[in-house]
Amino acid sequence: MILDFIGASYWEKNMASIKQAGRWVLIGLLGGSKLKEVDLSEIMAKYVELKGTLLTPRSNAYKARLTNEFVQKTMPFIERKEITSIIDTLFPLIEVQNAHLYMEGNHNIGKIVLKVGSEDEDMYTM
Repeated sequence: MILDFIGASYWEKNMASIKQAGRWVLIGLLGGSKLKEVDLSEIMAKYVELKGTLLTPRSNAYKARLTNEFVQKTMPFIERKEITSIIDTLFPLIEVQNAHLYMEGNHNIGKIVLKVGSEDEDMYTM
């Protein structure tokens, strides 16, 4: 399954990486919404299920139900470490600007994490 927050600029990468009969859910368009050419036969040949959705216009009640369902179905896998996050880089909170530049440069594969604690606590002391 691919949860795609990026859209157009990752279309080819997603198409290359999706497995036979994979599911692809388009939930964001951070990398654009328009493609010049798409060979739809690739989707058909791989039996890809492609779905697009938006949460922004949905009601708060719908979002709450969706969140609760996600937690109920997913947390057991996370607790058993069958689902984990890929962490690319850990930045101390004081380097938030560098972390953002790193993300803007599209250097990461996985999550960029800001560390809050111990050495960062001094900057909040008056």
